[in-house]
Amino acid sequence: MTRTALACLALASLGSWGCDDPPPKKNPFEPPPKQTVEPPKDAAPPKPSGPPELAIDDLGPKVGFSRVLLDKPEGRDKLKEELNQVKEHFAGKEATLSVIRKAKISSVAIMMNELGRIGTTKVIIKTETRKDFPGELAFVPEAKAPTPEPCAVVGMILGDRSAAIWKFAGGTAIKKAKGLAGPDLSMTGETIERFAKGCKGSNMFFVSADESVEWGLAYDLTASTRSLADVKFDNLVLLEKTPTAGRKVELAK
Repeated sequence: MTRTALACLALASLGSWGCDDPPPKKNPFEPPPKQTVEPPKDAAPPKPSGPPELAIDDLGPKVGFSRVLLDKPEGRDKLKEELNQVKEHFAGKEATLSVIRKAKISSVAIMMNELGRIGTTKVIIKTETRKDFPGELAFVPEAKAPTPEPCAVVGMILGDRSAAIWKFAGGTAIKKAKGLAGPDLSMTGETIERFAKGCKGSNMFFVSADESVEWGLAYDLTASTRSLADVKFDNLVLLEKTPTAGRKVELAK
């Protein structure tokens, strides 16, 4: 007897179907056998292809989705850390920064200088302003700014919302009284133009404001220089250290 026949007899003795019998039909209501499915492995989130959005509101800077509170002791170090993580997008390039009018001017200056320290060449700041002023301006971080001439023009919004204009090296500051909604920028513009014409070798305009003054007013002062007929400033620099009107300006290190 062959092995196949012996196997068939063994199956028959156990009550199973024989070799010549068709296989038993499958119960259509029988649930499928359980299968162990290996859970998917956690994949690393894809890195964004472009630079993160940079913005400043009344709470402080944001780098992408990361909030930085500069009023905290570790705030500036946190900002440096966040910017260094995205340095590849800004080193040797321009950066775009959206700033609301009510932002602290110190937050804007610190953000701009830290961008300069990672190699950003210019910072395009977008801020809502008057209809006759440009809604974005290109600023040069202090670290990237050329050495100023002693006669370079400095403009500042003072604590009482008046404006002061003087020379980088110091001297008499010409003050213009506050208008209805801030400094009288028309009268201030005439003074800026006069100072600039007396400093032929400079194309720089330094701007600052008292710490109590919102960023929007400092932006308006800077944007007003674009309306001057005979003067063009190619390098706009926001000062991190708040100067004293009429005194020599001290740059941040």
